[in-house]
Amino acid sequence: MAYRVRDLLETPHLRLTLEAGTDGLDKPVTWAQTSDLEEPWLYLAGGELLMKNGQTLTESARGQTALIRGVAANGMCGMVIGLDSATPALTRSAIALADDLGFPVMTVPYSVGFASIGRAVADAAGSGRVAVTERVYNVIRQSVSSSPPANVLAQLERDLSCRIAVLDAATGAVALESSEPLPEDLREAVTDEIDGRRGAIPGVLHVSVGPHRALVVEVPDEEPTAVVTYAFRGPTTDMVHLQHLASAVAVLLAQQNARREHERRIGAEVMGQLCDGRMSDRDGDREMAERGLDVATSCVVAAEGVSAAAERQLHLGLGRRAIPHLLLRRAALLYALLPVTDHTLAVLNQRLGGEAIIGVSDPLGVPSRAPVAVREATWAVRVAVATSSQIARFADATIFPVLRDPEEARVVVGRVLGRLLAYDTAHSSDMVRTLDTYLRRDRSLVQTAKELGIHRQTVVYRIQRIEELTGKRIGDTAAIAEFWLALRARDMLTVPA
Repeated sequence: MAYRVRDLLETPHLRLTLEAGTDGLDKPVTWAQTSDLEEPWLYLAGGELLMKNGQTLTESARGQTALIRGVAANGMCGMVIGLDSATPALTRSAIALADDLGFPVMTVPYSVGFASIGRAVADAAGSGRVAVTERVYNVIRQSVSSSPPANVLAQLERDLSCRIAVLDAATGAVALESSEPLPEDLREAVTDEIDGRRGAIPGVLHVSVGPHRALVVEVPDEEPTAVVTYAFRGPTTDMVHLQHLASAVAVLLAQQNARREHERRIGAEVMGQLCDGRMSDRDGDREMAERGLDVATSCVVAAEGVSAAAERQLHLGLGRRAIPHLLLRRAALLYALLPVTDHTLAVLNQRLGGEAIIGVSDPLGVPSRAPVAVREATWAVRVAVATSSQIARFADATIFPVLRDPEEARVVVGRVLGRLLAYDTAHSSDMVRTLDTYLRRDRSLVQTAKELGIHRQTVVYRIQRIEELTGKRIGDTAAIAEFWLALRARDMLTVPA
């Protein structure tokens, strides 16, 4: 039988005195918790007996009624106020409100510590609490040992007598594959509450909308995640159970993330074959369809300045939002094949960070066009770097029409840079790289030397040698234009290996 507020009052050694709220004496007590916060329910799940130091009780009727209304509305079963010489008296309006709400308010003498009340509640509820906690971790142990993992969320729902949803804290989208989505009105209320707190979730959020009442706690995960319990079929899940549940869900998410990391590596192999032209249109159509990618609308995106950690965050973030994708890192660039929309670009910006520079190809159309799309994305990201833009699209970033045709681009590269490329090959030198850096650094000898890690005088010598080999003065505007165009054409044709 459930331990009730009435049982506490009838325990002689606790010496509790009922001040108000007689109609609520049959409420079950799940736990006893001390708190002197103004909003203690932010760290209580419901069903707890709140124990409050009398010295921290406000004297004002407004403050006392606000406290009683708040704890009652958020599911506390009652409140005990510790008496001492500084404890203010309960106001008539506070007593009247507690009576109207059927919310028991009790006092306890100074000589009886809160520990005695807490022990009485713990002794009465302890066996059931331990049993539920043990079942939660048994379910997790079973999920770790089974392959493939079973839907353990349903078992957790049975053990905790409620529905459970695991959501992305920012969007409210399902974060755990076995989780069902929340009812839409409740999902919006949860995300609005979290957004109103700028993404910060306290110990527990109490969210109510229409017939729904939910408790929300944070889950430790690489992505902002929340677990929501609702549709309670018995006493509300208490704070300790919620904390154990959050830890259990973190284990399930870690398993899911490990599976997705494996999928990312397999996807990188597929992406590599596409980008190298080693996959037929038939095989490419099949591989892309299996991953939810529409070959007619998917684009290649190249990103510069992406760390390995950011790459992992991107993969998890895209998966969390059900955006189909393939990822492949080559040298300093990260390539992604995915549908490009305002939403996906927003996710890219968010997950890659403000330092990343992004170039977007034209739509793929057919799998065999992937190598060309990679060159388009590479060229677009170089244009973004040159123009100080964060995102550049191949379709919009044309500087000269000649650069839209790879064959024409090869002609330009050969005619303008051919002697330098041949010289670099023969002498293992860096003339082309030096020229590119010099122009990108606005012909600053100091900045060029710093980026290349060489002496300033070495830059001077190389520039003179470049002029001798090409027969062009770098100070001439026409020569600068030709060199710049040829270098960008070379970018378009050069795909990192």
